[in-house]
Amino acid sequence: MKVRILPATLLSLSLLAIPVMAQDGAASFKTRCAPCHGDQGQGKPNGAPKVAGSTKDVSTVLTKGGLAKAPHIKPMNTLNAAQISAISAYVKTLK
Repeated sequence: MKVRILPATLLSLSLLAIPVMAQDGAASFKTRCAPCHGDQGQGKPNGAPKVAGSTKDVSTVLTKGGLAKAPHIKPMNTLNAAQISAISAYVKTLK
């Protein structure tokens, strides 16, 4: 009977974690991206480029790095996959 309880318990615990793992793209953008790229992704002169309306794949830049001499030349290792997806989706909504 213990063998049957363990999988059910693990499944229940994983379902409880789903809302915690879900990241709000706007909140993540505000805390991690906006200080350099601006609240609306408008960019900053002599700083980070505009990301609003960009056709670049944000998730690729965050996971693999960006252009040479850019702050994102290296990947943002502190972000998990859910955060990267949420931020990428949010950036697509910026105009």
